[in-house]
Amino acid sequence: MFLPLKLASKYIFSKKNKTFINFLSIFSIASLSIGTAAMVIILSVFNGLEESLKSIYRDFDPDIKIINKEKTFIKNNVQDELLSNKNVEVVTPFIETKSLLQNNGKEVVSIIKGVDKTFPNQGRVINNLTEGKFVVYDNEINNVVIGRGIKYSLGINTNSNFESITAFVLSDSIRITPQMLNANLYQKNKLNVVGVFAIENNFDNDYVFTSLNTAQKILKKDMMISGYEIKVKNINNLNSTKEEIKNLLGEDYKVMSFAEIRGGLYKILETEKLVVYAIFSMILILSSLNIFFLLIMMSVEKTRDISILYSIGVKRNTVKNTFILQGVLIGMSGVLIGLFFGIMISFLQQETGFVKINLPNSIINAYPVKIEAYDVFLITIIVLIISSIASIFPSIITSSTKNFENTSNNLS
Repeated sequence: MFLPLKLASKYIFSKKNKTFINFLSIFSIASLSIGTAAMVIILSVFNGLEESLKSIYRDFDPDIKIINKEKTFIKNNVQDELLSNKNVEVVTPFIETKSLLQNNGKEVVSIIKGVDKTFPNQGRVINNLTEGKFVVYDNEINNVVIGRGIKYSLGINTNSNFESITAFVLSDSIRITPQMLNANLYQKNKLNVVGVFAIENNFDNDYVFTSLNTAQKILKKDMMISGYEIKVKNINNLNSTKEEIKNLLGEDYKVMSFAEIRGGLYKILETEKLVVYAIFSMILILSSLNIFFLLIMMSVEKTRDISILYSIGVKRNTVKNTFILQGVLIGMSGVLIGLFFGIMISFLQQETGFVKINLPNSIINAYPVKIEAYDVFLITIIVLIISSIASIFPSIITSSTKNFENTSNNLS
């Protein structure tokens, strides 16, 4: 066996002569194990929460969204060009604007969004209906599907027949002047509620869906749209498809992937994860101080052993590597034990959900967990690097020329 490794393992795992140093070895391994396990569990929970949030937003946001950089409304004249892309499966023109909804004296501000008949093929919102159906394409009746939050805010009764609500929309063609303050600036429209969807509060409280024709009629924007929403065939080629569409449409259009649509949210999630890494890395650094003091004390206790090694011709580098490997072995022991317990607890939470959230309005019952191999690998590397660095300085002191001369004098 490689001599430094054999010596290092003997010094750490020897069952003879139980001393404070043996206790410190166990304590060092235990502290690294706890830190590693905690890091695995916390990061797995963050991964689960991130996956859950992304899943919720993906139920509402398209793979790719296209709007004009300068104009609020544009002509629907590039739909066929977008469909020519091999990775584009569905292209849905949409138009949206803010409105004031009213029902029985109750009012709420919402966004009316009109979509054409390709929208059901997107597989969004429709799968999240809690009441009624997505039957909004009757041009004779202004049918709408509303969010659950709007339903509650307006007190709409859906137990038997859905009620009609009133929408007030301000036309963008009207220029407000002081003389118009008392005038009726809003267009009044009757909307027939035929369904309710529930995804997340931000959407449920704000959005009303109707047909593209109905929304254009309400806004008096015939043949005009706000942009396009695209579903791709292969999500793995999303970024390349986005770039192809940008090159196709030119600089006048803003083309966004689903991550860019909610860019703020995704950046927050990434930042939070980096903060977790930073905090637990500092905790592991503090835990590694045990390794530092352990090796310093061991260098004192093993002075006679080191003297014997020098006397039989062992080089200083061998002694130095022995102490470095002790730190590495402690780190490996700590990380293996920590990974075992961290992954086991995370897996149990993932399968059984034994730790509940216990919030009345929560959309999930238990903390979501997702174990990622990348995190496990990175945690292992961090622990091994920290434990190796913590053992370098004691190894340098132990194998220094001065110490070598002292041990030689002791032997003579």
